[in-house]
Amino acid sequence: MPYKTGCLRDKSQTAWWLSAAVGVVKLDIPANLVGLAWRAGPELPIVSSHRHAELEINLVMRGSATYLFSGRRDRLVRRSLLWLWPGRDHILIDRSPDFDTWVVVFRPKLSRKHRQLDEGSSLYSRRLSEGEADWLHRVLLAVTGAQTPAENNAGMQFALLQAWRLYIDAEEALLEEVHPAVERAAVRLRDDPSLDSVEELAAAGGLSPSRLGRVFKAQMGVSLREYRNQLRLERFLQVHGNGARRTVTRSLLEAGFGSQAQFYRAFRAAFGTSPSRYLRGETASGERISPLNERRRRRDHG
Repeated sequence: MPYKTGCLRDKSQTAWWLSAAVGVVKLDIPANLVGLAWRAGPELPIVSSHRHAELEINLVMRGSATYLFSGRRDRLVRRSLLWLWPGRDHILIDRSPDFDTWVVVFRPKLSRKHRQLDEGSSLYSRRLSEGEADWLHRVLLAVTGAQTPAENNAGMQFALLQAWRLYIDAEEALLEEVHPAVERAAVRLRDDPSLDSVEELAAAGGLSPSRLGRVFKAQMGVSLREYRNQLRLERFLQVHGNGARRTVTRSLLEAGFGSQAQFYRAFRAAFGTSPSRYLRGETASGERISPLNERRRRRDHG
């Protein structure tokens, strides 16, 4: 986090990781803080499916993305304010190249303190006006500039209440129903990225392979193959960058890729460069990009 003093944890030191249960994420929030706020973008064109005990809100500053929930999809655009209730599975997909959002997480004890927050709401995101989005943005900037834990905690509580007030008064976003076969396919691929058979996915959802492909692309914004490859690339970066000594071949096979050729094609299509250059922190043209360990420390979880 971009705090100005050493008494609060730096953003590059703030991390999250997967627990043994698939999809359950434990957020590393310092014990003396009630929450954290940071900016996240499209650094990695990957898909994350997870849930956590903390309340989370997103405020989109630029670009677009799509969240997939149980049976629903929510398209986020500039000035969208999204509430992710504790324990709710969510998958962020289809991020635009300029995607830029605030991610704010609150410990359960803080969200429970304010009973006016209505977890029963069927609404996920609403779009703020220019003035409202700018106001909340400036509040979050002030919070991330906190000098002490006490200042951070007071700011986080104020930000939570301001965000809820703005959300209640904002225009309602339109949510689209997701075809059950699409949701089933997305969840199965999330749980087993090595699954290659479109026929198996289609049969499980009661659709023909061609029909599933068309509906999946229309509702998810990416094809089944692109979605599967995004999941595999995410798993590759997780297993290869966890500090263990392992070869690229071992990591790509563990991530679900069937061959080196398949992995290299998917990697170059996603990142525009070879895995070796990317992992060294270089683009194809030689321009520097953040090293893997630095990107993993900064990455968003939304």
